[in-house]
Amino acid sequence: MKKIEQTALKFIDNKNLIKKGDKILVALSGGPDSVFLLYLLIKYKKRFQIDIGALHINHRIRGVDAKNDQEFCEKFCKKMRVKYFSKNKNVKSFASKNSLSLEEAGRKIRYLELKNTAQKYGYNKIATAHNSGDNAETMLLNLIKGTGIGGISGIPIERGNIIRPILCLKKEDILNYLNESGLKYRIDKSNLSNDYERNFIRNNILPLIKENLNPNVEESLFKSSEVFKEVKVLIKNSLDKDFIEFVKTEKDKIEILLTNEAEEKIKQLSFIIKDAVSKQFSEELNFKNINDIVGLTNKRIGQRINLPGKITAQKERGVILIRKYGTKKGIVSFTMKPGEEIKLNSKSISIKKVKNLKNLNFTNDRNIEFISGDKIKGSFKIRRWKDGDKFYPIGLNGTKKISDYLTEQKIPNYKKREQLVLTNNNKIVWVLGLRLDGRFKITSNTKKAYSICLK
Repeated sequence: MKKIEQTALKFIDNKNLIKKGDKILVALSGGPDSVFLLYLLIKYKKRFQIDIGALHINHRIRGVDAKNDQEFCEKFCKKMRVKYFSKNKNVKSFASKNSLSLEEAGRKIRYLELKNTAQKYGYNKIATAHNSGDNAETMLLNLIKGTGIGGISGIPIERGNIIRPILCLKKEDILNYLNESGLKYRIDKSNLSNDYERNFIRNNILPLIKENLNPNVEESLFKSSEVFKEVKVLIKNSLDKDFIEFVKTEKDKIEILLTNEAEEKIKQLSFIIKDAVSKQFSEELNFKNINDIVGLTNKRIGQRINLPGKITAQKERGVILIRKYGTKKGIVSFTMKPGEEIKLNSKSISIKKVKNLKNLNFTNDRNIEFISGDKIKGSFKIRRWKDGDKFYPIGLNGTKKISDYLTEQKIPNYKKREQLVLTNNNKIVWVLGLRLDGRFKITSNTKKAYSICLK
């Protein structure tokens, strides 16, 4: 067994990256690193008792070269008797539509397609072929950009179901192994261009450090990254105990509660905020981004900042809300008749005719209401409220603008535009889940009634 194989196997075992029975999908570009990784896992397939597949993604950037890469990967997998999958994606178009660099767009597409393919075909782990050189580039790039201890910790050895089994190996050792073994691979010529940030570090900065300071800089930085990762865990565990109650993560948003205690210590929350955004939205915030979020504590309600990856942070009453643009698109308009039930995102609404007016069961539940049907004409419509909308809140005299009513009810700004109203004949009947219009209340003279239920 060659030394490089021993190093990789020891690393995999020590970090417990592969378990018996794992189904592993390898990200195969056709370059030396991914070819080595796939070959290594195939060679020791019986030792690990695993099943292996490979996914190649054609970014459609390099024309004929990209097509040749794809053909090479397909032939290599056929020769190795490995299940092969491929995807063709227009990275340039994706980058343009999402205001991303080609590097970032390519990265997002790769991980999305790897995730989707793994889920579709039952692979419980995804293996990428990052090496110690990639790790060194990431550490230096993040240090320069000011991403904090999380960034200078380098590439995670394991994140979720993504593993990096050869992160400990040097590029030159991988190349030597492949050349000695007669294993062919492809060279991505775009890696030679300094148009990309990472390539500038790889082609200019690291060679100078090797020549003038430390020829084993990748190995040294890898050891440092291991220390930083341990420090990061210690800090996180310590902060979680004191501050976890102030940062709430839900399906599509993060809330930073602005209690008196939290506002006094919010600068210490920066580590937790950064970690939460990374996990929730797969975006890495830098020092300035975190400072901008912290700065919202002293801003007026409604103040908003834009963050990388189409994320916004906005100050609301008692909370800073972090979420993706357009996370809540909501309902635009629905028409329904009595007796029907329709879905409203995660909820549903039903309208039923009351058979016996004497059996009306009024409760304090705002999601269940009864209305007079005497003035109802035709179908109901459910829509978002509009500027200028007014209604007659039951129990109050006169009209009130919906916008003013929602403000009085202390509805956060981001939720206001999502508020739905039930209308009939262009009149607001109900501000869903909040208040009925007095024109449709049940009286002693009511002859026909409807029950409305939001659940």
